[in-house]
Amino acid sequence: MRILHTSDWHLGRIFHQFSLIDEQRHALLQIIEAIEVHKPEVVIIAGDIYDRSIPPASAIGLFNEFVDQCIGTLKVPIIAISGNHDGAERLGFAANQLKHSGLHLVTSLDQMQKPITLADEYGDVDFWAVPFHDPAQVADFTGSPQTDFNQAHCSLIEQLPINKKYRNVMISHCYLDGANESESERPLTIGGADRVDWKIFKPFCYTALGHLHQPQYKGQESIRYSGSLLKYSFSEQHHNKSFTMVDIGPDGSNKITLLPLKQRRDLRVIRGTLEELVNAAKDDVNHEDFIQAVLTDSQALLNPMARLREHYPNILELKKERFETRTGQDYARSSEQLKRTDLDIFNDFFEQVHEQKLTEQQTKLLQKTLAAINEQESSS
Repeated sequence: MRILHTSDWHLGRIFHQFSLIDEQRHALLQIIEAIEVHKPEVVIIAGDIYDRSIPPASAIGLFNEFVDQCIGTLKVPIIAISGNHDGAERLGFAANQLKHSGLHLVTSLDQMQKPITLADEYGDVDFWAVPFHDPAQVADFTGSPQTDFNQAHCSLIEQLPINKKYRNVMISHCYLDGANESESERPLTIGGADRVDWKIFKPFCYTALGHLHQPQYKGQESIRYSGSLLKYSFSEQHHNKSFTMVDIGPDGSNKITLLPLKQRRDLRVIRGTLEELVNAAKDDVNHEDFIQAVLTDSQALLNPMARLREHYPNILELKKERFETRTGQDYARSSEQLKRTDLDIFNDFFEQVHEQKLTEQQTKLLQKTLAAINEQESSS
């Protein structure tokens, strides 16, 4: 059986006040083209179809376009689960009726108790779809306490009526322990309680995961994240976005192929002085990319964003390297720091900004100014 596995579309995403809906449409058209070429028996969307629980109309319209093309025109069914960004109840509206047309939306723990069974020339394949859930939801569902996400996941999988005579595919939206994360993913919890052990997915011939945005596998190649539709943070500038094609053989073995997703406009970081970046832009054929510029100038600059935007119309963020936190320095307000004088604090600030200490003349001038301020405050 041939499967196309994708996830983390985040339709409706706003990135630095810029709507990505046209970029997302461009990426989804590539998936539709791949469906036409490779002719899978099913498309899996492993959560986070939308970027927020109440998506904008443009995002709903884009998902509707994809469903119409995939199911209506190409006759390929879709199995989709809700992720932590989706509003599960809204996404699952009319799910019982929609499944008869080929759109299987699994958004509740009740629904996951029964597999979605599809057949190929070798027999049946059972798809077990586990929507995003937290330990409290699983505790309510099972009637037993759940200490963390891993225990909750184990509790759900243990009670699935899996028929080992069939090939079984798992679909889940979770955070595997030890996998690589990105800045654009919303933390599920703090302190590591959101981590799930990859070993609980070993019984399945393929596990289609969502939540982490970098394409990767953990433990074994068949336990895999397809990655996000687009680059959703500058930390992902070096990611190669893709979706996954899986061919499952009659014995449950699989062949995995990554199908690349070409970004309509790439997302990247450029670094250098303002003059260096302006000069380099003249020969930059990809000047319409989404840009984060990191300036290395030490002196004050006049309207650097405006100057860069003349050459990079989609520049989204400007940073100055000298203001970035230095590794190993601790500026926490400890009790010892609170005892320091105004002159000491200003001297530290000046050194951090200008990378040099106050001169003797500057120190005397500052002392005189601070003394005048203190005298004025005491007399008022």
